[in-house]
Amino acid sequence: MRKIFWIILLVLPIEIMAQGRVSNFGLFPEFQIGFDATEKLKVTGKIESQHGMVDKVENSDAKWGYYHNQTDFQGFLGTSINPFVSITGGYQYRLESGSENSHRSIQQVSILQRKGNFKIGHRIRTDQTFAPNDPVEFRLRYRISYEIPLEGQSLDPGELYLVFSDEPIYSIQSGESGLENRVVAALGHFSKGKQKFQAGIDYRTDRFFDDAFRQRTWFKFGWYLKL
Repeated sequence: MRKIFWIILLVLPIEIMAQGRVSNFGLFPEFQIGFDATEKLKVTGKIESQHGMVDKVENSDAKWGYYHNQTDFQGFLGTSINPFVSITGGYQYRLESGSENSHRSIQQVSILQRKGNFKIGHRIRTDQTFAPNDPVEFRLRYRISYEIPLEGQSLDPGELYLVFSDEPIYSIQSGESGLENRVVAALGHFSKGKQKFQAGIDYRTDRFFDDAFRQRTWFKFGWYLKL
């Protein structure tokens, strides 16, 4: 199972780069840390950054070369309504190459389900992006995710797991609509000390209503720490 998973991760970016009108590939590291400020209040901080390695436009040769795409700094405050439902509010500051930096407010509801030996997560999120000289962009997002343990009926410290998710995103800005979709497949390790490490592929498609339909494939790896 793990060998097949890694073969897919290595081959998928190559196949994707051969298709579509605009394609990008790069690295996507992220770090997240969370802790309980009070019995009911959870605080989470996150840094994620995209670093491009190759760009390709349809009917042209791929252009190789490193560039910084963007870096996001995020902070969240959340509370649980019950063991399966939580609500969260957050803020993001984005450093974006070739564009003005932006601010984003975030609101979300998360729902957790358990089916057999795996978890199903639902996340409904709205956000509003504010950038200099640009109208406000409003987005509505829904993500469904699956976490599947590979070494037993439940995930215990020292064990591996798989994560799959899909997230369609609808946006509107100055009356113009946009649509994006994000698919993630990753292999994770639940380490001692409430740490998780994940590595996989983050595949994004957008500009569905534009002639310049775009595909972005990121090799994503992250460290998630809960204090």
